[in-house]
Amino acid sequence: MNAIAVRLGAIALVVLALVAGWFYVKALRAELVAAQDAARTAQEAVDRRDATIADLQTKARDNARDLAQLETKRQRIAAELSQYDSDFEALKHENDTLRAWADGALPDDVVRLYKRPAITGADEYFSAMRARHALHAAGDGPAHE
Repeated sequence: MNAIAVRLGAIALVVLALVAGWFYVKALRAELVAAQDAARTAQEAVDRRDATIADLQTKARDNARDLAQLETKRQRIAAELSQYDSDFEALKHENDTLRAWADGALPDDVVRLYKRPAITGADEYFSAMRARHALHAAGDGPAHE
């Protein structure tokens, strides 16, 4: 009987080891699936980050190109303005009528416009329109306060 008990004990031990091994393998597979999901999620985040970086780099290149174009236009406009100023000064020195007009006083409407504060944004424009009278229609002539 002793031999049977030893064999049953050994069989029970082998069965217990097999069951423990099966649970261990099952836990390892679950960890593997979780690790693969985490790796997939991390790769997707990296791919989104790389796409965002590429988009930002493209936008930065586009903005730099647009800025260069604007700077070129600004320089051209500044050169034209400088040319207009020098032409006007030359005309003032050549023409007595023009010199008298240029040295004269500005009209009252123009002086009034220079006294108003500059409106530099939509909020300021909205506030100015709320505080003052509405703009006149295009064909109604100049607005008077």
